[in-house]
Amino acid sequence: MRAFYYFIIGIILFYVDTAIALVIPMQISGKEIIFVPHLTIMYILIMSVYRSAGVAVILSVVFGLMTDLYFGSFYGLYLFGYILLVVIMDFFFKVFYRDHSMLFAIILLSTIVLEMYAAIIYSVLGLVHFNLFEFIVFRLVPTLILNFILLIILYPLIAKFLEKLQLKIDSKRS
Repeated sequence: MRAFYYFIIGIILFYVDTAIALVIPMQISGKEIIFVPHLTIMYILIMSVYRSAGVAVILSVVFGLMTDLYFGSFYGLYLFGYILLVVIMDFFFKVFYRDHSMLFAIILLSTIVLEMYAAIIYSVLGLVHFNLFEFIVFRLVPTLILNFILLIILYPLIAKFLEKLQLKIDSKRS
């Protein structure tokens, strides 16, 4: 039953991602500023810390495929990106086990890595023209700011949800 809740929360966050991306496009003096929310990968990374890497990998496969099919023009990009970030998170975060400030920093760093990974792959395939300065100023920094705000909102909600779910399941076993 827990797995069902994990997927439902992930699906809700996937669609909230989409809604946020549609609502906040912005232009300043003819340049488009791109805000890309990454609630889904932040949720998966939090799950990799508070549950297990196995659960997070399964969520990565499902939501990576969903993201690829819904947004991508190159299938497998987000699937492999999500899985790679979960494996890296599982490998390196054991040192800072559940330290909230390091968790925030690593999740935000992971969103930067995901953005750069996607931009580099699309650039190599010739689907986008990649200008590093414009990418950093008009996409990476706004995305980082947006995801920082979303992480501040998301983290307590997910932590409370996981705690409540764990207590509910533990009380049934007693």
